[in-house]
Amino acid sequence: MIEILNFPVVPVSKQLFHVPGGAIDGGFTVGGARILSPEPGGRAMLEMQIALQVREWDYPTASWLMSQGNGQIFRIRLAPTPQILSARKAFPLWDGDVPWSNHQPWDSDITAVFVAGALEGSTIVYVNMTGYGDIARPGHVIGHGDNSYLIDKIEYNNDDNVAKMTVKPPLRNEIHYGDFALYRSFFLGTINNIEEVRTTYDAEGNGTIQPGRFIFAEAIV
Repeated sequence: MIEILNFPVVPVSKQLFHVPGGAIDGGFTVGGARILSPEPGGRAMLEMQIALQVREWDYPTASWLMSQGNGQIFRIRLAPTPQILSARKAFPLWDGDVPWSNHQPWDSDITAVFVAGALEGSTIVYVNMTGYGDIARPGHVIGHGDNSYLIDKIEYNNDDNVAKMTVKPPLRNEIHYGDFALYRSFFLGTINNIEEVRTTYDAEGNGTIQPGRFIFAEAIV
């Protein structure tokens, strides 16, 4: 059984979920032009910059993270960014004041429901947006289980409040009718740039440390 580690709860200062796609090197033509064959879907990536760590004497979280470069798989909950839909967007008059990891008011997480099944590898999903309206847009991220997907295209049917979404990468697991569509989703990935992440403690800053940018490559399990 594959061990999946929960990424620690730390303040996040920057984050981006993206799906750059992929290509297979097909060599060169006689004239010297390089041939690249597109790889359908590609793999998702998550780039993250955690904030300056100031409690390492008591909780050496950065020390632990900087030793996890051997392919360990992390389960990461995406931090609040404009890619993530919030209750504040769905309910503008909500007066919540609970801060999340970026210390900004976040109110609460919202979920919707998939109203049709979709096979693994599909790129089309149907989500019931009743109660929220047409707030989802291309560029937002939704989730199913431990996987995140970028909304690439969206069409609304106002008669039944159902949104038809084209997502990428392709679905990693089958979706069943009634499954939850998460708007603050999860990501499974491995650290892809451990050498860039590692740094040393600042003696003059009483042991503070600013790890480098994390780049997580999607892990399909």
